[in-house]
Amino acid sequence: MNKLSVSKRTLGSALVIAGIALGMVSPAQAVSPITLADIYNPAKILRIDFTLPAPSVTSLNNQQTLKVYVPGKLKITSGSKTSGDLDISLHLKGSTSLFTLDQTPSFKVKFKKNGGAGYLGLRKLTLNAMTQDGSKVHEFAAYSLFNAVGLPAEKTGWAHIYVNGVDKGLYVNVETPDEVFIQKRFKDITQHIYEGIWSQDLTYGNDDGDANTGSFLVDYGWKTTPNKSDLAKLFDYTSDINQASWYKNLPSVFDRAALIKFLAVENFIGHWDGYSGPDINNYFLRSNTRNKFTFIPWGTDQTFGANNQTAVVGDDFNMSMLSDTSIHPWTTNAMQRGQLYVQCINYKTCRTEYLKDLKSISATVTSMKLTTRISAAIKLINPIADVQFGTTQQQLTNLHTEQAQTLRWIVSRQAQVATLLKQNGIK
Repeated sequence: MNKLSVSKRTLGSALVIAGIALGMVSPAQAVSPITLADIYNPAKILRIDFTLPAPSVTSLNNQQTLKVYVPGKLKITSGSKTSGDLDISLHLKGSTSLFTLDQTPSFKVKFKKNGGAGYLGLRKLTLNAMTQDGSKVHEFAAYSLFNAVGLPAEKTGWAHIYVNGVDKGLYVNVETPDEVFIQKRFKDITQHIYEGIWSQDLTYGNDDGDANTGSFLVDYGWKTTPNKSDLAKLFDYTSDINQASWYKNLPSVFDRAALIKFLAVENFIGHWDGYSGPDINNYFLRSNTRNKFTFIPWGTDQTFGANNQTAVVGDDFNMSMLSDTSIHPWTTNAMQRGQLYVQCINYKTCRTEYLKDLKSISATVTSMKLTTRISAAIKLINPIADVQFGTTQQQLTNLHTEQAQTLRWIVSRQAQVATLLKQNGIK
């Protein structure tokens, strides 16, 4: 009896059902294909199996080559649904959280284009090991809030990863802010997607380098527009020291309301490793063909009061929501924060809008039941996380303490917002 050959992307479940009816596929063989909704479903945990040949394993265990794409295969499973084996390339990712394959690394996966569409319309997967997130829920919670207030931000899901049969544990699956992401979030034409480099701000001279060098790397758009003239025009604007004209002309380079709301969310979640924090780090800038920019959040693992550099588990780091400078958990030195944020809080009209956004964001946290969502996520992931991160009773206690700290900190942050509003006469 011949078996029906089922295409992973084009034939789908309709032909499987037909195969059952014709007796060509048995019910036991009748698995459904994975859908895009499965990929970023925070209510389920995918199983992802990597099958890597020996040369790829060797390359990913070498510090000199682990960020170079190597070939392999990937299979995604969700219940009875499967992607089948997919040809991919992948490399390891991270900076301070960069690990070799024999440890617990984070992955960047690239699907083959297959006629230009990739897999389910996706070009890439970003799978983060959450090694700097003691709670394992910060990225899920942060991007949920960005999305809830209407800002362009990543979706997330969960994955239990195996590499050549070896259990690597729980990962958060974060939507990659690439051209596919941009096409879904924006109706106008994208010129560039820039990735900011640590400590580099929107200042003169930082339009240096080419696509792969300089203060801002170009993740998309260099082939069509091989220059950074849009950044140069942005820096001309941000150099305006007259506060009134700076605020008035802000809409020429940003959606002003969206920008101020972005800064407010970063500060509500305590994203000290983001643009408005002392690190000036972890963000993307998207420009359109009219040279208007949009911030896209990134790297939100060390948020919600995370203070991983101390010996005290579950203690807080409370980055000020209204200050030009700030320390961060890794240093006691006060550092200048992102220029646009500092300019905004030092001009009364912009500061008032920013404070009102903090009020609205705090209300959204309540209306979206963020703490309830986080609690549900903890219940979902802990059967895997407890095994992976709780190899001793102390580690298990630490994981649960950090999770409880995240929930407690959100309530505390709402109280801090209320105090800040009262101090500044915002009703």
